[in-house]
Amino acid sequence: MTFILNQYGISLKRINENDIELIRKWRNHPTIRKYMGYKKKISEKEQIEWFKKVNNPFNYYFLIIINDNPIGVINCKEVNIEEEYGEGGIFIWDNQFLNTPYPIFASLILLDFIFNELEIGDKSFIRILPSNTKAINYNKKLGYVLIPGQEKAKNQWYVLTKECYNKKAKNLRLAARNYTETDGSLTINGEKSELNLERINVLL
Repeated sequence: MTFILNQYGISLKRINENDIELIRKWRNHPTIRKYMGYKKKISEKEQIEWFKKVNNPFNYYFLIIINDNPIGVINCKEVNIEEEYGEGGIFIWDNQFLNTPYPIFASLILLDFIFNELEIGDKSFIRILPSNTKAINYNKKLGYVLIPGQEKAKNQWYVLTKECYNKKAKNLRLAARNYTETDGSLTINGEKSELNLERINVLL
């Protein structure tokens, strides 16, 4: 099963079983683990069990690939079709791209796909540790806001509405096209699968 989004010189490739050990290696790295809500090291067995649980139509984890090299992971998980929301997340392990606009562009690709191509979402939720100021600033650029009552939470919830996102995204799309010197067109490649939502299969 393949499912790939290509835009701004970036590929988002939905993960398969062959990718999970690479992801586990970097997810366990101290520089990444310290910003995660779950801080214990993940074993090979735990990673396999995790993949079995998320490899379904309601969870989408993608490798972020630039110039054929995976630099991180981005996801939309626990998709609720009836109430039109999902939970997002991203982490980058390649230091070469940490302080560049590419992580924002990867988020732009996935959020545009969900909100404006599939049109299945109305809200996106994320959780951020209060100490992770870089992630907080990053997500505010996309339009995420802290949910009232979360000020003292250990792992705070933020929300992004489709309306707020599209206001922010107008300038971000222009910046992405200019920075990457691309026309900004999205291509979707892959195979129809029972692991996809039917709306995704229609596009493939």
